[in-house]
Amino acid sequence: MALVSSTEADLRIYKASFACEYSSRKEEADHKSRLLAKIHDAYCKALDRLDVNKRPLVAARFRSGGGLCLGLLDPASNVVANTLTPCKHDADKGRGEAAAGAELEDLERRSMEGMVIFLTRFFPYLADCEAVFYLLLADADLLVATRIVVKDRRMKRFGSSEPAVEEALRMALKCAALAARHPDPDRLVGAWLAISSRLDKFVGLLAKDGRRCPSSSLGKITKLLDGPTPQVDDLLFVRAWQLATSRPCPRDVPYQNTSTGVKRALLDAIHGFYLQAIARLPTGELRSRYQRCMLMAGHCYGPLDPVSNILLNTIWYDAAYSLTVKLERGDMISTLGLHRIETRSMYGLVSFLCTRYQHLNFHQAVCLLLETDGNLLLADPDLGTAGFHDALGSRVDTQAQSPATSVNQAFKAAATAAWHPKPDDQATLLTSCKPMLGFTIPLLQDGGQLSFEDVQRLGRLLVTSNESPCVKPLLPSPIQDYARAHTRISKMVSTALSIYASMSNGVSLYELHAICGVNEQYYTNTNIISYSNILAERLGRLEEDRESDEDSDSDYSSDEC
Repeated sequence: MALVSSTEADLRIYKASFACEYSSRKEEADHKSRLLAKIHDAYCKALDRLDVNKRPLVAARFRSGGGLCLGLLDPASNVVANTLTPCKHDADKGRGEAAAGAELEDLERRSMEGMVIFLTRFFPYLADCEAVFYLLLADADLLVATRIVVKDRRMKRFGSSEPAVEEALRMALKCAALAARHPDPDRLVGAWLAISSRLDKFVGLLAKDGRRCPSSSLGKITKLLDGPTPQVDDLLFVRAWQLATSRPCPRDVPYQNTSTGVKRALLDAIHGFYLQAIARLPTGELRSRYQRCMLMAGHCYGPLDPVSNILLNTIWYDAAYSLTVKLERGDMISTLGLHRIETRSMYGLVSFLCTRYQHLNFHQAVCLLLETDGNLLLADPDLGTAGFHDALGSRVDTQAQSPATSVNQAFKAAATAAWHPKPDDQATLLTSCKPMLGFTIPLLQDGGQLSFEDVQRLGRLLVTSNESPCVKPLLPSPIQDYARAHTRISKMVSTALSIYASMSNGVSLYELHAICGVNEQYYTNTNIISYSNILAERLGRLEEDRESDEDSDSDYSSDEC
């Protein structure tokens, strides 16, 4: 980030800088080399415990690629569990020699790649080099590395018993197995679900036999791993998380006193706001009108909560500066375009706070926004009526310094930092829109999908004068590349919906609203079927969760009666 000069002395405007915030290539190579050495140590312990030279079937499973260092226990125990998990290659019993050095080296490197994918899938704002460093601090222990990230990024409400965390852990493990080229990723995930449901018994078998496991213990462990896969529930991974807290964890974390880590955590929260806002806009209008307006001017700062602010800014910009021609941008939203507006929103939020409270620096403002979920209503005690915000409980220390500028100037700083096409007009709108909206504010905040009539009504309330139509649409994108990506990803999503429909007796309960947040490195033509199956499975679990919630509500109502 960089503080840029402004024609108005009171405005403190932050914008992105091009300074590298990551490790150098030399440092990254050193971290990977040291991490591979720790993984190698874990394999040495695991192979000694398994005694693969005397156990042909165990050696065959290991050589087949099943003995990865991925899982929810310490690294050596993960290798033991994955090696003993029955998989597709059990027929190769005759290849019973221990893994050659080259094969072991390949397993170690694939394990590292899988663990990096686990962390970057679980924490989408992490860079690969950061994931490597966290794993190095954790001695290649996945859950300990996860704990370090949670501590480093100040995730105070993180809890392993939350359903969203359970699902994220499961999906991260599946993606890690795919990235590490495990011969049977579904079986690996199923085995860890089985282990998590019987974790104390599994850990007891490993601890009881010490350094080398006798055949009887191996048989018991294999039987546990080959048991029926339990359904994901809210407590499945809690014990594994508790055990991880007993393993060594560094007291000092690398990024807690810098802006790098908390900035990316804030960006991840902002990304969630945009996903919610996209879901709330009507499908047809999102594709033809609001997608463009959101990517140009739909920032998440304003006088309401972040999601409502995105809707407010998007609908107003469409109403005030509508295009003279209709655009049909399809069902896929540009990943780069979405990332750009999210980043600009973050700099707008920071510039607002630093302009209002000039004792705050960039890092302090980002930490404050992270603690208040990017909500300026919670971060600024003087934004709006005092009584309302006293009830919310502001986090700004008002005794340190009173606001240095007006709300209008702060919004102007935000709009300038965020590259809004009409910064003065947006600042005027955000300063005065609450009286204009009046009793329709709950419509923005109720969480349901807006209808076409709703957005038209809001647009009429927000536009008080006849603005000239916009003559500058979005800059042209690389049409051929976008068209190829759109075709490929749309095919994958359509295949997933078809697979899910076949799973539910030909009835699909989902319709495509929008595709966004696509990582094109993974969604390639060769992976369309694999990832379509993952999406279809997730759709099925979403439907099961919905039905479970309905049953719970029904039971609760009966008890009340």
